[in-house]
Amino acid sequence: MSNSRIESIDKFDLPDADKFVHFIFYFTFTILWYLFLRSVRVFKSLARLRFLIFIVAVLYGACIEACQFLFTEGRSADLLDALANSLGSGSAILILWLLVKKKRDNN
Repeated sequence: MSNSRIESIDKFDLPDADKFVHFIFYFTFTILWYLFLRSVRVFKSLARLRFLIFIVAVLYGACIEACQFLFTEGRSADLLDALANSLGSGSAILILWLLVKKKRDNN
């Protein structure tokens, strides 16, 4: 296949695809921290653990966006990125809560 033919193929263009990446990253980030901190038994209350992880994830995402605004020239802060981060983390927390609730209800 020639180079010109490859270039002529339409690329899959999804507007704001980076927001999906932010969502998935923070979803995964939240679940991994939850699993790690639960395994080392830092917190007795799983509700407090979930709440703290959510707050840390949201603050971390906001801090990254603030740093992009303050310290970079080629990038800018994006509130939609911060929202996608928060939604990803919040979705993970919701799923974790539902899984714990289901496990408790079955016992």
